[in-house]
Amino acid sequence: MKAWRLHEAGKLTQDELPVQSVGEECVKLKTLACGISLSDVWMYEGKLPLSSAPLIIGRQCVGLVTETGASVTGLTRGDRVAADPYVFCKTCASCKNNRPDECEKMLCYGVDDNGFMSDFSVVPASMLYKLPDRIKDNDAVFIEHIALSINAASKLALEKGEHIVIVGADALGIIMAQVALYYQAVPILVDTDADMLRIAENLGIYYTVNSVETDPMKKIFAITGGKMAETVAFIATSRMAFGRSLEYAAQCGRVALVGWSKMNGDISGAFSTVLKRQLKVMGVNNGARLFSSAINMLATRTVDVSPLISCEIAFGEVENSIRAHAENRNRFVKAVVKP
Repeated sequence: MKAWRLHEAGKLTQDELPVQSVGEECVKLKTLACGISLSDVWMYEGKLPLSSAPLIIGRQCVGLVTETGASVTGLTRGDRVAADPYVFCKTCASCKNNRPDECEKMLCYGVDDNGFMSDFSVVPASMLYKLPDRIKDNDAVFIEHIALSINAASKLALEKGEHIVIVGADALGIIMAQVALYYQAVPILVDTDADMLRIAENLGIYYTVNSVETDPMKKIFAITGGKMAETVAFIATSRMAFGRSLEYAAQCGRVALVGWSKMNGDISGAFSTVLKRQLKVMGVNNGARLFSSAINMLATRTVDVSPLISCEIAFGEVENSIRAHAENRNRFVKAVVKP
C-alpha cells in the first residue's frame, strides 16, 4: 500500500505501508480520485498543526470497493463510492439528540486521523455513499463542499426570494451560490478575484460583486432595494473581512460562518454590528448526513463543479502540487489526484 504521509511541516513522503486487513464492518477501497484541499496545504506549510505524525493526508475521496467485511450489507465489490470524512462520537448530547453535525468531539479523516491519499484505504462502511454512473470521479470530490453548502442553507433557514450575500468566490462559495439558486433564493457573490467571479457568472450566478472595482455596500443596497440581505454566508477560506461582511446583512438578519473548523488564522471584525442590527450569527463546519442530498444535486446537474477543477495530477506528483499550491494559491481551485 502506497500513501502520502506528512511527518512534519514541509516533510511529505510517499511511503510503502503494510496491507491493511478488513474488519467486519469495514470496506477496502481502491482510490479512484482524491482532492487536494486547503487543509492539506496548510498542514504542509505548518499553518495547521498536525494532530499526529506521520499522518496520511487527503480528506476527499472517491473509491472502488474491492473487499467488504463479514457484517457489511448494501455494498459489494465493484461499487463506486464517495467517503464522508467526518466521524462523530455518538456519545455527546448533540449526537444522542440526532444532531451529529453539532457533535462536540467531531474528527475528520485527513486532519485528525489518517486520510485517503493512498492507493488503497480501509474505512467503515457507514461512511460510504454509492455514486450513480452519471457522476464523474473528479466531480465527486466536491460532494463534501455541496453537503456543507446544503447544511448552511438549512441552518440559515434560507427561503424563496430572499437575498443571500456569499462572501468568498472560491470553490465552496461558488457551490454555495448554486445551492442558493436551488432554494430559489437570490445569491450575491462578493470577492476580489475577477476570474473566479467570471466562473460563477458562467454558471448562472447573476449578481457578482468585485470589491476591488465596486463598493459592495452600494451594490448590495441597490440590488436589495435598500433593505440589504436577509442572509449572509461568509466563506471561512475567503480573504475578505468578516467584520465588513456583517454590514451586508439586514436588520435582524441571519449570518453563517461557513467552512471547516480547523482553519488558518483568526477571524475578527466589528462585532458591534451584531448587536446594533441584532443579527443571528452561527457557525456551520460540516455536511453531516447530507451526502445523499449532495450526490443527488450533482447527479441532476443542479450544481456544476466541472469548471472548478484546476488540474488532474498523477499520484507521484502530490508533493509538487501541494508545494506549488502553497506558493501560489491563486493558480489552483481544486487539484484532483488520480492514483
